[in-house]
Amino acid sequence: MNLLRWARGIPILLYLLVGFPGLANAAEVGSGGIQITHQSPIAQAGGSLDFTLRLPGVVAYDDQIIVTVHEPVIDETGFLQSVNGQGLGGVLASRTIDVSDLDLDPWGLAPIKFPLTNSGDKAIRVARPGVYPITIEMRTASQELVGRVVTHLIRIGEEPSQRLPLALVAEIPHSAGHSDSKQNVDTASAWFNLLVNHSDIPVSITFQPNQIDSAVNEAAVQQFQGTKTQHELVRGSFIPIDESALMDAGLTREVSTLLEIGSKQLRSLGTLAPPTLWVGHGMADAAQVDRRWQRGIREVIVEPSSLSPLPDTAPRGPVEILGVDSNVRALVVDHLSSQKEHDTAASEAHRVLAHLAIIAFTQQPTPLLVLDLGAGTRDVDFATAFLKGLPHLDWVEPVPASAAITKSLLLKDGKLQQYRLRSQPNSTTENFTGYRDAQRYLTSFRSMIRDEDASEHDQLSQKLLFSLSSDSSQLDRRTLWESIVSRIRVQTSLIDIPPDESIQLTSRKASVPFSFQNRANIPLRVELRIIGEKLTVEDFDDGESTTLVLEPGVTTHRFLLHALGSGSFPVTIELHSPDGGLLVGKAQAAIRATTPTGVGLGLTIGAAVFLVVWWVVDTKRKKVLYP
Repeated sequence: MNLLRWARGIPILLYLLVGFPGLANAAEVGSGGIQITHQSPIAQAGGSLDFTLRLPGVVAYDDQIIVTVHEPVIDETGFLQSVNGQGLGGVLASRTIDVSDLDLDPWGLAPIKFPLTNSGDKAIRVARPGVYPITIEMRTASQELVGRVVTHLIRIGEEPSQRLPLALVAEIPHSAGHSDSKQNVDTASAWFNLLVNHSDIPVSITFQPNQIDSAVNEAAVQQFQGTKTQHELVRGSFIPIDESALMDAGLTREVSTLLEIGSKQLRSLGTLAPPTLWVGHGMADAAQVDRRWQRGIREVIVEPSSLSPLPDTAPRGPVEILGVDSNVRALVVDHLSSQKEHDTAASEAHRVLAHLAIIAFTQQPTPLLVLDLGAGTRDVDFATAFLKGLPHLDWVEPVPASAAITKSLLLKDGKLQQYRLRSQPNSTTENFTGYRDAQRYLTSFRSMIRDEDASEHDQLSQKLLFSLSSDSSQLDRRTLWESIVSRIRVQTSLIDIPPDESIQLTSRKASVPFSFQNRANIPLRVELRIIGEKLTVEDFDDGESTTLVLEPGVTTHRFLLHALGSGSFPVTIELHSPDGGLLVGKAQAAIRATTPTGVGLGLTIGAAVFLVVWWVVDTKRKKVLYP
């Protein structure tokens, strides 16, 4: 028997260790390695209870599986106790199956099926609608317990007069969460395929549109675009950003641009949620909400951990959040029953369905719940199993989050239920000086080039804007910012200004040639400034500057210089970007004015007049003295 036991277990054990490396740790305590990989979402009289077990890697043919159905739980507290195997009611039915009688495949999977009825001895009897705890044990032939798991049978009946409203939200994870690019595509595409398959169940989706080109299969996007769904896309940034930190840094214009680009892309995918709605997905705090209130957000969906003080249970309905500037409406995500270490996506999803069923079946007045399909460790596999079972649960009515949040606010003792959001110290130590330098260089360079030559500038500007992504490290950001500045400096260094030289003026006004070399392959606009205390340039509007277009090669321009004095004096020649933000080049020149200026000429004429007058007077005086 021991030989059979080990021989039977070797292929299963090898598969589990290779295919599921975390399985041993996930299922060794309490469950003994037993997992539920599939379960029928509901059951009713005349139907059957179906589930598939994954057995431990080592089994013996005389091991036994014991399935026990207990009396239904009477309320949510009883349900939560039953999840942990506590407070179980009386036994309604128990069935024992030898492992040798199971249709066990090489991977340790065994389908099990029991018929259900209202009466009789051969089938499991479940007389009334409700949620029935089921324990599944594995024991050896000597009745030694190998492991035990608890699940639930959801017995439905007539359609209820009032259904439990449920708002579903989900965030399609962005690619930074995975290192494998193929996994990025598969994960995001799987979400879109899932949402298409369940187009009639409204889900409020948070998604960064920058993934469309890199992390989502094109066919999945096209199928989603071409399918009429009840889903709504929550407006957001094109890339993931820390909106509060960026606005605190004075980058409000950048935030607005990213939101505008994001909303435009999302609109091309499907129906947008109202512009007043924001879903926090674990990142909501007082600063984040207050900043978003300034741009029109009036309804938010937050985690219970975002509330201060932390409530014992998540409020099940709209509440009021007190903020610095004003108040907002809020729905709080309910995590329902927690995940167990032996859980598969199917078993966790079924437990959440059972939890919803007991709430709908026992709580009056009917509450309003919000469930995040991707919260914590939940992923697209959980969402797939959950959405597959939800339509069978007649007691639950999925509603759009944007509609649910407009319901009446919850009252407690006749007063509105009000909360505050937790405050967090600003953990952002980012210095955006490098960003502003790169932005200044790009803006100035743009003023130097024509529209048709702006492709490189536009690419660099987009990279600069997208560097604000919260997925980018500070090192990556600084490296990009510095590379942009260096690139612009290289471009502007291709303009050569005349070297230091001496300019000779032989008259008060003279036309002087200035030559500039543009070693770039495109025309560049620059602002020329000739600055001197004793010099004006009559061709310049303000006497000191004019705009030039320098074609590739050497360009010569003549300017009429007007000397305000004689002698030698310095002049500064500068080239700037037309917007004045960037100094392209600078040189010094010496002006030598050898022609008398207006003052000198006046003194000369005055002296000549004086000499003539003196000569006339002196001549007359001599004639009088010597007739």
